Amino acid sequence: MTDELMRVVIFILLALTVLGRAATAEVKPAQGVQYTVAFAGMETVADLADLIRQSSALVSKTDDPPPSRAALQRRVDDDLERFESAARSLGYYDAEFNAAIQSGTAAGVPGIVTVTVDPGTAYRIGLVEFRTVDDAPLAVDAELPTKRIGLAVGDQARAADVVSGQTTALRILHERGYPLAEAGKRTVLIDRDTKEMRVTFRFNPGPAARLGPVSVSGAETVDPGFVLRRLPWRFGESADIRKIEDGRRNLASTGVFETVDVRFGDTVDTEGLIPVEVLVTERAPRSIGAGVSASTSEGLGVNAFWTHRNLFGGAERLDVNGRVSEVETHVTGDLRLPDVILNDQDLVLSSGLVKESTDSYDSQKVSVGGRFERRVNDILTVDYGVVLERSLIDEGDVENRYTLVGLPVGATIDTSDDLLNPTRGGRSRVRFTPYLESLGSTISFYSMTARHAHYIALDDARDFVLAGRAAIGSILGASTNNIPADKRLYSGGSGSVRGYGLQKIGPLDGAGDPTGGRSMLEVGAELRWRIHGDFGILPFIDGGQVYDTETPDFGQELQWAAGLGFRYYTPIGPIRADIAFPLNPRSSDDRFQVYFSLGQAF
Repeated sequence: MTDELMRVVIFILLALTVLGRAATAEVKPAQGVQYTVAFAGMETVADLADLIRQSSALVSKTDDPPPSRAALQRRVDDDLERFESAARSLGYYDAEFNAAIQSGTAAGVPGIVTVTVDPGTAYRIGLVEFRTVDDAPLAVDAELPTKRIGLAVGDQARAADVVSGQTTALRILHERGYPLAEAGKRTVLIDRDTKEMRVTFRFNPGPAARLGPVSVSGAETVDPGFVLRRLPWRFGESADIRKIEDGRRNLASTGVFETVDVRFGDTVDTEGLIPVEVLVTERAPRSIGAGVSASTSEGLGVNAFWTHRNLFGGAERLDVNGRVSEVETHVTGDLRLPDVILNDQDLVLSSGLVKESTDSYDSQKVSVGGRFERRVNDILTVDYGVVLERSLIDEGDVENRYTLVGLPVGATIDTSDDLLNPTRGGRSRVRFTPYLESLGSTISFYSMTARHAHYIALDDARDFVLAGRAAIGSILGASTNNIPADKRLYSGGSGSVRGYGLQKIGPLDGAGDPTGGRSMLEVGAELRWRIHGDFGILPFIDGGQVYDTETPDFGQELQWAAGLGFRYYTPIGPIRADIAFPLNPRSSDDRFQVYFSLGQAF
């Protein structure tokens, strides 16, 4: 184990060193007037100190020295103007800045530019008022709470708050039933005697309005009635811009439109109603695609799919998927019917034919099922349904036929920012499926799994992403031998613990083939580094174990593996190539595994 681990570590370090050297440009010695920058007087004004350093060319261009002392002086003078503007933006209207240049004491010794700051007193908000564009008192003044706008009397007088305050105030008017409101000229007065800022916002609020008739344009094959049902308001409700935005999102999420625009009309009628216009452009309803994957343990695999997004005119979606590989051949179909019984609740009818040939078992299975998927909010989806399966499973020395009726229940929380290449957020999935003899199953048992992956961007450009995952599972109610082999828990392979063969982790029979278990535990982590353009690398480590008991034995050592991955980023997701080595292999485990596919490992 120690020799194998040492070889893996040396391999990863050599790869990182070579790639790091390739990505590092030659650094030439700087020419010109060398200098360093020092600031004095900003110790008690952290906000001003941060902004000055961020705006300073003296600081940002230290490695790009000017060609002469005169050029350095111009850089200093330009910075002093920037500093004064930065100070005013934070309310330091009396701030004073001075700079002195001290030459180096000897050849090759950089000079020092010392910037002295006297920030003065930070001005405060003394008055916030709202008026019409004609400078009359605004009748809807009470609709504009200063606390939400971010400009309350006594707050520090920041210019950015004034600008955003006007935007927020206009937004509030649009939310509170004034859809035609417009912003006018704002006035900002500085009183140097009282050290206060007085802000006057001007608006043309227009008339208060309620949501009126809706017109739909551009729906050619999509039923306009379906479009209207996706709009989350009733006739006559207050004209709140948030309802318009929700309607736009609801229509975009159906997947049948290329573009969606939902907007207010131009006028309010005598009854106080404003019309709403829905303009859509439909997507091509059909799409077809294919993909290829390969690994040392699963061989070559080919995937294909065909999708129709608008089968009957109401965004009904039909997906047909197929896969052929050395270990699995399947064809599945899903028909998704939107907004069944409730809005944001889909009915999904599924069927499938699956043939598997692994070291654990050979199986043939047909399944049909239906489930409801309920979108609770933007990140949470719950589902519940029923599935019927008939299978023939051959474990070498015994062949069994099974009938299973399951009642799967699950929940998904997804806060990630991308399907194939997430860099922030996380994904959690919990599923519980009872298979009951009382419903017609050959045997009763209860299957439970929980999985979570999390992604943390380590820099603003998201070139460095730390990704981690964990999974746990358990089957209750039956012994391992009585549970159908294709329902047992396994670990090892491309989407599991890399470095081990497919399903190879856990108990083995006398022939060295995996038998599966009733519980499992997996963990993994990788550091994704986009080193240059569309190319990236990542070191990773995975671990997992399968147990014959109903719950994991946390005292038993996991099977660990480590490796290095390579990524080529494309518009449809990263192309993945991973090589992994088991760190504590058993005698039956291969020395390494290689994987190729589209998308990240998790």
